[in-house]
Amino acid sequence: MNCGNSKSYTKQEQQAFQELKAMVAAQNFEIESDFARPMVTTAFMQVANTNILGPGNSASQIDINNNSNKFTVKGDTISGYFPYFGEQQFGGGYPGTNHQGIEFKDVPENYKMTVNDDKHTVNINFIMEDQYRNNERYNIYVTLFPNKRSTIQINSTNRTSIQYSGQFKALESQKE
Repeated sequence: MNCGNSKSYTKQEQQAFQELKAMVAAQNFEIESDFARPMVTTAFMQVANTNILGPGNSASQIDINNNSNKFTVKGDTISGYFPYFGEQQFGGGYPGTNHQGIEFKDVPENYKMTVNDDKHTVNINFIMEDQYRNNERYNIYVTLFPNKRSTIQINSTNRTSIQYSGQFKALESQKE
């Protein structure tokens, strides 16, 4: 007896998966997120209960469509800017009012890309230092799906974890 079943994919789904793999291999794409999903702690829940997050938002899901955010892979450099919702756990202050989110731009450490043919996903994980907070490092896990959806999980050395969900697209080629 076999408990599992393998999903059979349509020709269009197979083609979308091949395009996804080619785009990631070309290292030329960007992600814009729609929602932030912070780790819900007791303290964050108390803050969220004050309705400071705005209508329609909750402690577990915050609409960030009107917030600037971007994750870009261009060659071997990865950059990202995300608004942050959660708790600071360990020392280190915020470096001014302009850099309170998660910001990075560099060649990542321990970059690893894996393709899951059964689930039709491409997973990328790496380590990156914050661009403005020299005492903070992130373990970043990106999952891309053939339907152009994405999730980005960011685990920090100083703050509670947060996940972002959104859409990706290939970057247009620069004309010289």
